Amino acid sequence: MMRCPVCGNQYTDGTLRFCLADGTALVPAEEETTARRDAVRVDIPPPDSLRQPAAQPVNEKKGISTIVKVLLGLLAVGALVAVVAVAAVVLLIRYAGSGDGSNTRAVNPTPTASATPSDTEKERLQKELANAQRKLDGQKNINRAANTAPSPQPSQTGLSTARVNSPNDGFLALRDKPDADYGVRLAKIPHGSVVTLEDCQRQRVTVSGRSGRWCMVTYDGTTGWVFDAWLNY
Repeated sequence: MMRCPVCGNQYTDGTLRFCLADGTALVPAEEETTARRDAVRVDIPPPDSLRQPAAQPVNEKKGISTIVKVLLGLLAVGALVAVVAVAAVVLLIRYAGSGDGSNTRAVNPTPTASATPSDTEKERLQKELANAQRKLDGQKNINRAANTAPSPQPSQTGLSTARVNSPNDGFLALRDKPDADYGVRLAKIPHGSVVTLEDCQRQRVTVSGRSGRWCMVTYDGTTGWVFDAWLNY
């Protein structure tokens, strides 16, 4: 017979070596006294008395702090990515602008806004061109008149007189050349004054909307040219 020195259970089966209740090595029944003196009793609670350890409470403050840190980290990463993206866009724009400018200058230069004349500049240039053309035509007329005009000498039919008729301006200009634009004014002949006619050109022209001829006259000892549209013969 075998006996458990801890719990005292006895077993008639001689092939058993450990106690079915607590796993203690069995001893023959006659050695019980010695085994009890040397053995140490260990109480093993029954299986139904075992309990799961209680779940420890979660530290809410610690969890919230962790979430906040994670969010801050994500925001910092997002801000860094945005800054890098903006810097890349700026560099790309600058590079593209410089590249386009160099290619334009080297291959196919186009006029810039500053090089393109404005409407005001175009109008001014057109006016200057028209004035230059008018002066050129006037100079041609002067040269032609000088070539065709008779020399300043008394007429063969005898001297005659005429009276100045210029009530609006109050005078008639006496010029050194038969031209209203290029002839230098020598004197102002008052309205109603009498001048001595020397000679007149045969060609008629228009000055200030009136048709007439340029005539060489003498007034107060000065000889020059007047336009006879303002003369009464």
